[in-house]
Amino acid sequence: MGYDPLSYVIKGIAPFTLPGLCLAALVWIMMRDFVSVKQQWQQGDSEITKALQVEMDTSTSRFDDMQRRLNRLNAMTQSLKTAQAEQTALLPARVLILQKRYDDAVKWLQDAIEQQPESTEARWLLGEALVGNKRHAEALPHLRAGLVEEDVYRLSLIAQCEQGLGYYTDAEKHLLRLIEMRGDLRQQDLVTLGVVQSELEPQRASMTLSQALELNPFNSAARYQLIDLRMRLGAYDEAIALATDGLECNRADIGCYVSRADARFRRGEMEDEPAILDDLAAAQAKNRRDYNIYRLRGALHQRRASRIDEEAARRYALQEAIDAYEEGLSHVPPKFQAHLLAAESRVFLQLSRFEEAVKTAQRAVQHASGHVSNHLALALARLAAGQWRAAVQAADQGMPWAGWGGRIWLTAIDIFASTCAGVEPNMLKPKCAILAHELSGDDRHFELSDTWSVVRDGLGEKQPNIGKRGQTLIHDTIALLEHTLSPQTYQQKWGEVPKADEVA
Repeated sequence: MGYDPLSYVIKGIAPFTLPGLCLAALVWIMMRDFVSVKQQWQQGDSEITKALQVEMDTSTSRFDDMQRRLNRLNAMTQSLKTAQAEQTALLPARVLILQKRYDDAVKWLQDAIEQQPESTEARWLLGEALVGNKRHAEALPHLRAGLVEEDVYRLSLIAQCEQGLGYYTDAEKHLLRLIEMRGDLRQQDLVTLGVVQSELEPQRASMTLSQALELNPFNSAARYQLIDLRMRLGAYDEAIALATDGLECNRADIGCYVSRADARFRRGEMEDEPAILDDLAAAQAKNRRDYNIYRLRGALHQRRASRIDEEAARRYALQEAIDAYEEGLSHVPPKFQAHLLAAESRVFLQLSRFEEAVKTAQRAVQHASGHVSNHLALALARLAAGQWRAAVQAADQGMPWAGWGGRIWLTAIDIFASTCAGVEPNMLKPKCAILAHELSGDDRHFELSDTWSVVRDGLGEKQPNIGKRGQTLIHDTIALLEHTLSPQTYQQKWGEVPKADEVA
């Protein structure tokens, strides 16, 4: 019964049934525990696998990032090595520039660029050398090629070059970027910016220069520029007030004396003349080398002469103007003498001393051949003296330096002198068209000088080489300059090919 208890309950059952059932139950329990353990193992194995995969992915990402950084580092190292090698190779050019041997530097760098046309640093240095040689137009493309926006010095130099060439919009952009990079307002930057803006939008320039003056009321450069801008805008009272404020800040500021005298002279009121002379005397007592003192004094005597009807008194006033210019020539540095010589030449024209006018204007051109006023003085003197072909040559030589007003004067002188020399008016058609075009704008008004009456009187005389059509051309050109003939009418009559019957 102990071995087979079921036989007493169930008759005929096999004696090993109970052990078999116990064994089967034990096996089932073991299988259940095994399956449970297997499931737990599989779940743990999956989590471990996932964790390992995440760790592997993270490690791979870190490795890739380290590889990229290493590649960048290698590239930077290579770039630095290349830059260092380039800097070393360009060292002779830098030395030549520091020694101001600009011609040698230009030649050396041009050869270097031929060998390495992709070198922006060589292009920049070539631009620097050309700027040092006053060849700004050639320098600008090279400076732009080597411009680094984060380099304050380069921004400053390229803005200076653009300003000198009249690219004021680009110069303003680079100066604004320079100020932004500095992070603070500097007076010199604002003054330079104001000068550039005065060529674009005078009102904006006025605000910039006023801001520079607020930073330091003793900044003479900002004050002078602001005074000059006020005078250009015709605000002479404001210019006088600014100069007076400058003298209150510093009684020794000679420039404010001269600027105030200049503003009063331009205002053109007779009652200002004693104050003008007082200011010029005060300036001369402190610095007699300022050519503006003698320029204004001579111009004031010329203005007085233009108001005098009595011939002897008029000639005396003109002689006082010559004396003022001659006094200036004995005191001012040679580089400032050309303007006084040109002004003196015009006084000789008013006195009908044409040979002296020509000689004095020639001296002015010799002193400063790069200024249009000197060429204009010579062209006018030769025209008044009847030196027709020489007048044409003088006008042509001055044209590269001429602005709007200078182009009008020189073109008109060319037409007058060519016609008086016997050139057929039909051959002057292109120049007549240019003159009409220059005077056709509505934004600017052309004004004649004090010496115009002398030139006009000379042109009014009959010339042996001028036919009827030539006389008409001179008459119409005079009328155009004096605004009694419209540019459109002049253009239609002289700027276009005439008809056959008109030529006859």
